Amino acid sequence: MLHRIRNTLCAAALAAVGIASALSAAGASIEALERQFRDLPMDARRLTGPLFWLHGDESKDRLEMYVGKVAEGGNGCFTAESRPHSDWLGEGWFRDLAICLEAAKKLDLRMWIFDEKWWPSGEVGGKVPSQYGSKRLIAAATAVAGPKRFTAPGYGGQTFVAAIAGQERDGAIDGATLVDLAPCISAGTLAWDVPEGAWKIMLFTWVPRLSGSRYLVDGASRDCADWYIETVYQPHYDRFKDEFGKHIAGYFFDEPETHGDWGTEVIPMLRERGQDWKKALVAYKFGLAGEEQTAARYAYQDAYAEAWGRTLYGGITRWCEEHNVLSIGHFLEHGNGYLNRDICAGNMFQLMKYNSMGGIDAVFAQFRMGQRAANDPPCWQTPKLGSSITHAYGKPDDITMVEIFGARGQDLTYGEMKWWTDHMQVSGVNFMIPHSFNPRAPRDTDCPPYFFNGGFEPRWPLYRVYADYTSRLSVMLQGGRHVCPVALLFLGNSAHVGKYVTPEYMSEALQDALYDCDWLPYDVFEDDTKFDGAAIALRDERYRVLIVPPVEAIPYGTLAKAKAFFDAGGVVVGHGFLPSKSATLGRTSKDIAQLRDAIWGDAQPGFAASGKSPAGGRSYLLPERPAPGELQQVLAGDAGIRPTLEVIEGRTDNWLHVLHRVKAGCDLFFIANQNHKGDARTFRFRITASGEPELWDAMRNEITAPAYVRRGKDVELALTMEPNESALLVFQPKKRALPAPPEAAHVRASISVTRMPVAPPPDPVLEVQDSIAKGLEDCAWVWYPEGDPVAGVAPGTRYFRKQVAIPAGRAIAKASFFGTADNSFVLFVNGKRAGESDASGDGWRNPVGIDVTAHLREGANTLAIAATNGATAPNPAGLIGKLSIEFAQGSPLAVRVNGTWKSSPEKAEGWAEPEFNDGAWVPAKEIAHFGAAPWGALGGAQLTLSPVKADPFTGVCTVPASADLAASRVHLELDSLAPEAAARVTVNGAYAGGFIDKPLRLDVTPHIKAGKNTIVIEPFAPKNARLVFRTR
Repeated sequence: MLHRIRNTLCAAALAAVGIASALSAAGASIEALERQFRDLPMDARRLTGPLFWLHGDESKDRLEMYVGKVAEGGNGCFTAESRPHSDWLGEGWFRDLAICLEAAKKLDLRMWIFDEKWWPSGEVGGKVPSQYGSKRLIAAATAVAGPKRFTAPGYGGQTFVAAIAGQERDGAIDGATLVDLAPCISAGTLAWDVPEGAWKIMLFTWVPRLSGSRYLVDGASRDCADWYIETVYQPHYDRFKDEFGKHIAGYFFDEPETHGDWGTEVIPMLRERGQDWKKALVAYKFGLAGEEQTAARYAYQDAYAEAWGRTLYGGITRWCEEHNVLSIGHFLEHGNGYLNRDICAGNMFQLMKYNSMGGIDAVFAQFRMGQRAANDPPCWQTPKLGSSITHAYGKPDDITMVEIFGARGQDLTYGEMKWWTDHMQVSGVNFMIPHSFNPRAPRDTDCPPYFFNGGFEPRWPLYRVYADYTSRLSVMLQGGRHVCPVALLFLGNSAHVGKYVTPEYMSEALQDALYDCDWLPYDVFEDDTKFDGAAIALRDERYRVLIVPPVEAIPYGTLAKAKAFFDAGGVVVGHGFLPSKSATLGRTSKDIAQLRDAIWGDAQPGFAASGKSPAGGRSYLLPERPAPGELQQVLAGDAGIRPTLEVIEGRTDNWLHVLHRVKAGCDLFFIANQNHKGDARTFRFRITASGEPELWDAMRNEITAPAYVRRGKDVELALTMEPNESALLVFQPKKRALPAPPEAAHVRASISVTRMPVAPPPDPVLEVQDSIAKGLEDCAWVWYPEGDPVAGVAPGTRYFRKQVAIPAGRAIAKASFFGTADNSFVLFVNGKRAGESDASGDGWRNPVGIDVTAHLREGANTLAIAATNGATAPNPAGLIGKLSIEFAQGSPLAVRVNGTWKSSPEKAEGWAEPEFNDGAWVPAKEIAHFGAAPWGALGGAQLTLSPVKADPFTGVCTVPASADLAASRVHLELDSLAPEAAARVTVNGAYAGGFIDKPLRLDVTPHIKAGKNTIVIEPFAPKNARLVFRTR
């Protein structure tokens, strides 16, 4: 019920911020949908929008120009991300947000707000107080033989959780004997009359859990979640509340972590679920005797994950939607991170179900063309994970987001971008957040690609082509109804109490076999589904196959409902091995065995039906990793359940995938040919759908009518698809007068386009910047005198001070501090914070200049520096810098950071103030000259430049006056386009669209005129270009 209420609020927020197209609602006409597809007005672009980085050192003009590039690139939104911002949550941060917001309003863009100084979300820039940090449960036990009176202090205080007693049996605790000792505690002292027998008195407390040198917020405790929202979210509303729900769309969280294993909402959650909280705690930290151990430990894990999800993410989303905005973001999903206790409390579904939509990350080389396991495997099915969260919990309009392309590198091609995007879209992920637009670029190396790259990316014209393509897909593939034949039960917390197999392989094999599936959590299956004949009904979904995961332990209610589905005539599939233990307190392995045997009997893995029910239900126990063809053999050949789309001719090599939706009353099929090499392939499809099929080309903005044959409820048609080509089939209620696909249409004429001798645009020139590093050549690296800082010392912060005298009567013209530290520093002048080092990933390589003119005065001045050696293990540490003062008259003054500075390993009260007594501090140690290893010369060019050069094509052709343009479709066709087979096309000064990968063809009919036509093709020139006139 909670997520249903939230989803109602979420739908209202979606409408308020214009993220979902107005045409997503049921009842919207196909005509209106087509107008959005063809014209792409701004409200049709809201599901494409990049990360937009803010560092605190960009000028107003630079930020405004870059927001303009976001709009120019065809985006409908952007996420303002601290990367990191030098004054996050300070006046500088809100100043830069205001600049971006005002620019967004002028361009009708929507802005999302990143909720952290960098990442992971939840660390609040390293400023989470220990009382709000993650908690680790500690347990200690005292063995006591009764009868006797046991008295002991230490059973109270802020960190006290519980005291429980239980009798020992066979080296474990007998759950039937557990006693809550709370009534026996007074003023922190336990006094209990121990009954006869061997007992253990178990004390449960918690301690703060550090993550490196900082705390992450505890999401399983309400006071911590409230503090976090008040600290991070509320200040943005206080500044920009008039734009919430208008141009501010919501907040974006990034890769949070869930360190710890305790929160104050865990016991209330156990009680709410009718679980014995005493058994859960004892099972988690000690061990219960007998079969209860598995179920009680499952109960603890399940309650902990739910407490995290509901308290923090439910709290954030509820706050956002009460303020007319949304909460989106992602965790770390790769490498089975969705089950990692430190990343998502052990079950990502239980956290993300409370967000406004599902979401994932797709970065580095996690996806590579032609590979299923690239970086950080398994990753291939994470898009299905994200969209399943959206589908399972009924998120409005089935919108699922992905942060995509981050750190893949500037050599990322647009063909590869399309390939990644097709995999996302065909898997149900339809909100693309490309990584990134970086106003520092090209003077940065932080996780490119940078799509505009400060004007130093020749392929920038192609970004608009990409954005148009994915926006058209998103217009069609969100809203309406998802059609999916298979529900794959998600193992969730079964992974923490026994043997298990994760769902990736089965999900992948189903997708390759052209059976779409949703990963369905146990709780959704148990609580939210009903049976509609031989189908599982979840809102508008109708699943005809239920796959039970290979897990040792499963909740009794889940397996009981699977049996009920089997009894009702449904198809139930297991694979690998079947459950044998109960994850439900009060139920035993015997209970599980009875259900298991009633469904599968005494089955062994194979491909024949294991069981049949009187109502027609069928069960199968397949091998752990069935091949796609074997799945088709079982589901279609034996169970009679056909795939989403059947390939009756043509070789897919398991790289052709399909998504089926119903929108505006029409069946839509998105077909992605992810074979990325070789020749075009011709496929003959059989599709069950009513109406007239039309081919909507989202890349080229072209709608045609393919030839087809109808056989009853089925349509058969052939499509020839190039490598990496996709197609949208839209089934209209009535036949329309549409042209045939270009390859099937009659060619009337062809006119060559002659390239003009236009000089290519000059390569952009990087302005030479003064090197701050050069001014440090006469300085030395220093550190607190401990160990060998050059080789490596422990992480931590060290403190440095120096008194500087400014002669009386000498007016300061300008004063600057130049320096850096490995890894970072903060400078104070006369007790006031004056600035900090470059906070980017390798910021220590980039010395900064800080203007301190306004902070200095005649006479004595105090410079104080807090320098931090980062990381979690010993590594090199150093500080280098110089104060440079120019006077209105006379010689300048230079004050170097050297051995005359005082240093301390501890942060004393008032340490940066002028009056602080540093007499007990010791001289800093000079450890290396500038330029010495391991730091080198510093200040080297940190640039990201494109691997390609532009070679744009400008050509002309003359269309004779006798040409019947009214009766013709005119396509621009190109030969041999390299180094990337992608083009943006301008005809007679108007943007005509473009394409990424073959076919190298674009319908330019609306832009062609009789007489001279000028055609510009960017960024690469084809070998040949021509206009081809076809019959309309």
